[in-house]
Amino acid sequence: MNLDDLALQIQLMRKRVALLQRQSEQQKAQEDIEVITDVFKELYLALEEMQIVNEDLQQQNEELFNAQQSLIAQGQRYQELFEEVPDAYLVTDPRGVIQEANSAAQNMLNISKNFLLGKALGIFVLEKELIAFHLKLTHLSDRAETPDWKMQEWEVNLRPRNKTPIIAAMKVAAIRNQQGNLVGLRWLVRDISESKRLQAKLQWAEEAMRQALAKEREFSELKSRLLTTASHEFRNPLTTIHSSAELLEHYRHLWSDERQQIHLRRIQTSVMHITQLLNDLLVLNQDETGKLEFNPTPLNLVEFCRDLLEELEQSDRSQHAIVFSSECQCPSANLDAKLLRQILTNLFSNCLKYSPIGSTVKFSVTTANERAIFQTQDSGIGIPPADIEHIFEPFHRASNTGNIPGMGLGMSIVKQGVDLHGGEIIVESAIDAGTTFTVILPFSRDLHI
Repeated sequence: MNLDDLALQIQLMRKRVALLQRQSEQQKAQEDIEVITDVFKELYLALEEMQIVNEDLQQQNEELFNAQQSLIAQGQRYQELFEEVPDAYLVTDPRGVIQEANSAAQNMLNISKNFLLGKALGIFVLEKELIAFHLKLTHLSDRAETPDWKMQEWEVNLRPRNKTPIIAAMKVAAIRNQQGNLVGLRWLVRDISESKRLQAKLQWAEEAMRQALAKEREFSELKSRLLTTASHEFRNPLTTIHSSAELLEHYRHLWSDERQQIHLRRIQTSVMHITQLLNDLLVLNQDETGKLEFNPTPLNLVEFCRDLLEELEQSDRSQHAIVFSSECQCPSANLDAKLLRQILTNLFSNCLKYSPIGSTVKFSVTTANERAIFQTQDSGIGIPPADIEHIFEPFHRASNTGNIPGMGLGMSIVKQGVDLHGGEIIVESAIDAGTTFTVILPFSRDLHI
């Protein structure tokens, strides 16, 4: 029984007591005892009913008290969970205005709860992402109206008050009323800046490892090619030296001076060839190990080129017509003599190697605009177009070289020397018409081509 029923019962009892009172006033004295008896009966019944009502009220009060205590306990548990969540937890209206925030959210955004409540979450988003954030929030609210809408996740850059920006991972869920209408949003926000940094470092380490493995495979392949090519290239001149020396040992007393000189020249040529191979390998090794240095000194370009040509002409034994020309407004330049010798020796040796005997090979040196320009030109076999882009790679040889000896290191060494000078090299070639190499080196490595 509720309070309304109790009030109704009391009112009915009052009416019955009033009725009995009127009846007692109208009846005679002898009838008073009977009336009083009836009154007591009515009062007794009323007390019984009031007792029942009282017990009902006590039970209802006890149930109400227990329900209130349960609600208080649930509220406390909710608040404890709300505060103990390690991630930032926020409750906003559908527009993103903050209505509740736990301690983790206050710490993350570096702002107290009093200043945080009532603020739009968007004010903590980096300016460059703000438009995208609002568009996403609008789209989120629109979609949240549909019954099948699920929790959404995305990442955004936040700027806490007076702190550096962070990368935050957000999970957003809808809050609905009993009618199923959207009334708010729940946000779980986690700072993933450190994990992103670790992920980036891990990716960098993986990439570095992949590059190292690729470099190791490349080095292994290079080593294999080196051993194969070197063993072949060294075998030929060594065989020549051995056979000529053996012939001289056994037959020189029977030969004329001219015939002896032929074998001596073969030995000298083979020795020079081996020396050049060793020099090329040394330069390649220095470049691979990072020990190839650039040491510029003042050089007289014309004298340097003439001395170098004299050495090369002796090894060629007048098999080609060599034409040298120079036009130097500034004959002195600050270049690395050792690297320049490697560059020009390899270029000129290729001209002699791939040109027909008796053909003309041209070599020139000029200066202009604080730059030295060296050019070699032959009328040899030329370089196929498909090979030109690869000629500066170690051990690469053009497809039309056939049985002409070579390790495929010369042009790689030329490119290394040119790069260390801060210069450039230009190739012009046509099959069976010859090749022209132009090397441009600045007097100072600080100058740009």
